[in-house]
Amino acid sequence: MRAFVIVFLAIVIPGGVILALEAGLLDEYVDQIPAETLILQELNASVGPDELDGLILEAIDDGRQDDAEMYVEIAAYMNRPLSPQTQDALPASQTPTAVVLRNTGNFFEGFVTGEGSDNAAFAGAVTSDLTVIGDIRDIGGEGSKLVAGEEYSEIVLGLSVVGLAVTAGTVASAGGGLPARVGVSLLKVAKKAGTMTKSFTKELGQLVSRAVDFPALRRTLSDVSLANPNATRRAIGTYADNVKGAELFPVLARMDDMRTTVGPAESVRLMKYVKNTRDLDNVADMSKTLGVKTRGIIELTGKTSLRAFKGAINILRWMVEWVWALGAAILGWLGLAGSRRVMKRRRIRIADAKAAATPNKLA
Repeated sequence: MRAFVIVFLAIVIPGGVILALEAGLLDEYVDQIPAETLILQELNASVGPDELDGLILEAIDDGRQDDAEMYVEIAAYMNRPLSPQTQDALPASQTPTAVVLRNTGNFFEGFVTGEGSDNAAFAGAVTSDLTVIGDIRDIGGEGSKLVAGEEYSEIVLGLSVVGLAVTAGTVASAGGGLPARVGVSLLKVAKKAGTMTKSFTKELGQLVSRAVDFPALRRTLSDVSLANPNATRRAIGTYADNVKGAELFPVLARMDDMRTTVGPAESVRLMKYVKNTRDLDNVADMSKTLGVKTRGIIELTGKTSLRAFKGAINILRWMVEWVWALGAAILGWLGLAGSRRVMKRRRIRIADAKAAATPNKLA
């Protein structure tokens, strides 16, 4: 009967907890559980003993130094020691000469083209936009297609117009112009790099189309020599009064939030996990907790928000560990108390034995 009760409770209690979690009845308590505790649980359950070594070596062989360093950080986060082979391979890829050669060329490539594949190239692309060179370049390229009636990127062109309008101070953006400018640049680079999902592209396109009147923009650009940067800038300055970016600016600010925690390159790469603006909020919040490890942890676990780590299975794991820890503490306390009682009884027996062996002087 006692065994039946134990088995019954072992089934009913976890089942009840899962149902309560799914129904949201425990949300208030779940929110108080440290996310990083559950993240480490998920990582330890998902990542094999040698998996990080393999990922680091593969990244080094492919020239993806950024990825290699990201997985090194995750290994340290998990307190996972790296193999001697991995430790030997890392210094060779991090020599000053290798870093300078790799970064210099890629930075200028990103600056000129607005595209890239690593930290240096993405930094170059963002820098060119912050100096308005990138916006003018893209307005010239995509605007020419618009005027000619050819297929063009509404997102790249629209964001470039918004960026120039913010720079000129014609359009007021919440939180100041710099976050909006950075957000514009990051989204443009993500679009060009192909890291922007189709669903987010669609939602962003709707926001951009409400911010920029493209028929009016076409009429403005039709009278301008788009090969002339100064003429292009003056024309957009005149048109900028038509820009309505109230709905777009929160998205741009969120991109800048992410950039401050993980850098421009990782912000662009993380966009492949963003399907809508809610996902953008989740990933940005996640990056505040995990920093540059964010993308690697998403790839290893499939989780794209801190809340996702607080699922029923992880909560049960956390509860079991907590119960085991509590049980161990109780057993330790009981063992200590028991040993004290045994020692006390032993001292009493020894004292009684000594008393019995000592002659009674009064006798």
